[in-house]
Amino acid sequence: MTVFTDRRRTSRATGLPPALHYALHSASLTARNVTFVVFTVIMPVTLYLIFSTIYGGESEAGLASTMIMVSMAAYGSLGAAMSGGAQLALERRSGWFRQLMITSVPPRDFLWARAAVTMFLVLPALLLVFIAGAAIGGVSATAGQWLASLGLLWIGLLPMTVLGMVVGVWVKAEAVQGVTTMLLLALSLLGGLWFPVDAMPPVMAAVAPVLPTYWLGELGRFPFLPDADFPSGAIWVLLAWSIVLTAVGALGYRRAAATSKR
Repeated sequence: MTVFTDRRRTSRATGLPPALHYALHSASLTARNVTFVVFTVIMPVTLYLIFSTIYGGESEAGLASTMIMVSMAAYGSLGAAMSGGAQLALERRSGWFRQLMITSVPPRDFLWARAAVTMFLVLPALLLVFIAGAAIGGVSATAGQWLASLGLLWIGLLPMTVLGMVVGVWVKAEAVQGVTTMLLLALSLLGGLWFPVDAMPPVMAAVAPVLPTYWLGELGRFPFLPDADFPSGAIWVLLAWSIVLTAVGALGYRRAAATSKR
């Protein structure tokens, strides 16, 4: 009780709403997490530089380097988007959900604050890979193409952010990191972020179009492809995943909150 009384006093002292104060505090804690920075920011840039060096010269006008850049940006931001579940699991285990019931932060605002923090932390992973592509990888594009790709990738990560929260409310805290890593690797591989879908075995290639990671990559590549049609299938697949995951996450949150009351 003392902890949350202090938090209410702190939010009043800063003049910020409790939910916003919580969001800023969570963002600060996550940004200081060395493991988070290495695996979601530094590693994607490193992988991009490696793959771009090996395969970047295989097509004219640096198209291969551009496609690799988008894939590695998607992969790195995917890890950042799903990372919110680990912090959520720790808060659940610490009794946060139980004490949340007696604070001035409504559960809805708490969940929105957590989602906002995660989406904010996604941006560095996207931006740094794009900067590496422009400065080192030789990727050349108009400002509109850069912004369109960045925006589409960011929006396409919404269901992945929800997936991270689903893992956080359903899986035991000790297993969250492992489950998140396995999902990240599986979705990245099957979604074509590491290898082109055309190079996959038929069964894997058939699975790819139903995964959000496949359409995440398609959305990010679209602005850089001349005369390409907008991947409209992305809207329906990402929307379906968002709706289903939101429902599952809501059930998990209510279950965790009910359990915390005991």
